[in-house]
Amino acid sequence: MRHRALAIVTIAVVLASSLLWAQKSGVQVQPEDKMTKLLPATVFLDGENVPTQQRNAVLIVADGKKAVITLLDTSGYSAAYQAKYIGAILTQGALKVGTKTLAPGAYGFGETKTGEHDAAKVTLHVYDLGGKEIGQVATERQADMKGVRPIQVIAEKDGSAQLYLGPNHVPIAAGK
Repeated sequence: MRHRALAIVTIAVVLASSLLWAQKSGVQVQPEDKMTKLLPATVFLDGENVPTQQRNAVLIVADGKKAVITLLDTSGYSAAYQAKYIGAILTQGALKVGTKTLAPGAYGFGETKTGEHDAAKVTLHVYDLGGKEIGQVATERQADMKGVRPIQVIAEKDGSAQLYLGPNHVPIAAGK
């Protein structure tokens, strides 16, 4: 009888821990106080030390690995530099942004718009630290989005998430 009770308790603990693990997988947005501890004041990108924007940054955990995504303060830089870079991604693990999987490391990103106003198609461009483009990702626009913020990650209970740059978004997930 004791062995049976012990087996039932063991099974219950294993099931509970696996359910807890299932809830932790995917992408979770972390509190701002955790993000501020990890966000560097500047990012070295394409030969420049560019200030990050703490008010426009987010920390996520994707399958146990941290990633900081931040907008950059490029005021005072050339118009070409400002046009190329709007943000940076610093990731501890592989991270999938749209269809592009990024290896652990640091990346810059920018966006281009084709078309007018709300009908504009926005493409996200990802660059390595040397400024070489390593990928392009098409975004989707969520026209009915209220309270648009410059950058945010919205994670769902199923572990999926969207990286929003204003009303435009791309899926974001742990890279596999």
